[in-house]
Amino acid sequence: MVTIAGFDVELDTSLYIMMVIVYLAGIIRGFTGFGSALLTVPALAVLYGPVQAVAIEILIEIPVSLGLLPLALHEAERKTVLPMLGMFVLFVPFGTFMLTLINPEMVKVIISLFVLFSVGVMSQQSRVASLFSPKANFLVGAVSGTTQGLTGMAGPLFATALLARGEESSLTRANISTLAGGIIGLSVVSFWAFGLITTQTVFYAIVASPAILLGVWTGSILFRKFSHRNFRAVILCFLAFSALVTLYQTIA
Repeated sequence: MVTIAGFDVELDTSLYIMMVIVYLAGIIRGFTGFGSALLTVPALAVLYGPVQAVAIEILIEIPVSLGLLPLALHEAERKTVLPMLGMFVLFVPFGTFMLTLINPEMVKVIISLFVLFSVGVMSQQSRVASLFSPKANFLVGAVSGTTQGLTGMAGPLFATALLARGEESSLTRANISTLAGGIIGLSVVSFWAFGLITTQTVFYAIVASPAILLGVWTGSILFRKFSHRNFRAVILCFLAFSALVTLYQTIA
C-alpha cells in the first residue's frame, strides 16, 4: 500500500491491466461514438468486482463526455432528449439500487449477457432500429436508465432508438452525446448517494482517464483511415469474446 496524491492504493499488476483495457475501450468509443463500457465493465468486473467496475467506468466517462457535451447541447433537439433524460432521473437510481441488492456473481452474469445482447444490437443496428418507434422515448429512457444504474451500459439502447428516428446524422450525434453526458452525470450522483464511489475508485479513475482519452484519439484516427464495416466487425467480435470470457470465469 502506497500513498499517491493523497490516495492510499495498492499498486499491482491489475492496475496496469486496467489501463490497457481502458485504452482499448477508448478506441471503441473513438471509433463508434459509444460502447466503451461494453469492454471496461465486464473486464474490470473480473479484476475488482461489478460494483467497482461500473463505478470506474462512470467516472472515466466524465472527461470524454465533457469534451463532447458543449457542442452537443447547442445542436440537440429538446423534444427528443428531454423525455429520455426525465426517465434517466427516475430509473438510474433504481438500477443502482438493484446493483446493491443483487449478488455480485449474478451481476457479472447479467453484465456478460447484456454485452452479448448489445453486440447483437450493434451488429444489426440498421435492422433493429426499425423496431423502435419515435413514440417509445419514455420506455427506452426507463430501460436505459435501469440498465445504466445496474451495468453502466446504456449507450446501445438509446443510440439505436435515436437512429430509428431517421434524422440528420449531425442531429442524431448531438442527441446521443447529450444523453450520454446526462446519463453519466446522473450516474455519478446516484453512485455517490448510494456510497458506491470509494477513494480507491476515484484514484483508479484518475489514473485511467488519460488512457481512455488516448484511446478515443486513436479510435478517431482509425475511423478515418480504415473501412468502417471491417473494423466495426473486429470490434464487435472482440467485445463478444470479452463477454464470453467473463461469463465463463463467473459460472465455471
